[in-house]
Amino acid sequence: MTLPTPAVYAPELTADRLQPVANWLLDELQATQDDLVRSTDTAWTKGCTTFGRQHSRIISEWQSGKHAWLGILDTSKALVFTIGGVPCRFSNDDPDNPSKKAVLEVNPHQRAFAEFASSDQPVRFCFVVDRGMDDLADPYVVLHGLSDENVVLCRWVSDAASAFRSEMGTQPAAVEVQKTKLAPKQPEKIDESQSQASDGNAPESL
Repeated sequence: MTLPTPAVYAPELTADRLQPVANWLLDELQATQDDLVRSTDTAWTKGCTTFGRQHSRIISEWQSGKHAWLGILDTSKALVFTIGGVPCRFSNDDPDNPSKKAVLEVNPHQRAFAEFASSDQPVRFCFVVDRGMDDLADPYVVLHGLSDENVVLCRWVSDAASAFRSEMGTQPAAVEVQKTKLAPKQPEKIDESQSQASDGNAPESL
């Protein structure tokens, strides 16, 4: 069954707002995977670093003031941000079988929004980052709108991480810069006539 998009229930949740959030989450996920390649890096260290970077990225984007639709209700580890006033959370989890609190439990900041929702409407929204099974599949992001009983009532799926990285990974062509040739510094030449005149005028030693 095809589910409606979140915008059906919350018109503020348009794709042109959801995709940037997904891009931020995927960008930090991919950067962490690229950075943490030591033998001492484990799934735990990568998971903690990924979450910390994603958390900081959303706050940083909000602080930049570039996105008038983006707000923050809670900057703690239980981050709650708003899109057009609609409270949202995020989690790195399995979209089809989530197990984390950010997806399954209502945050107090989401509760106020939930009070205005009818029984057949989502009471909370959560971005779920699917990291891909064993790095074989492309990571992507799903925004779930869930009922009080954790039934998914609406769903939006982002572009895959490869599409995002392909778009953002275009680098300008390198420009060769000519190096300046350096030579040993030559001592200054002294005018012999001036030197002799100067010596002639010097006082005799006592």
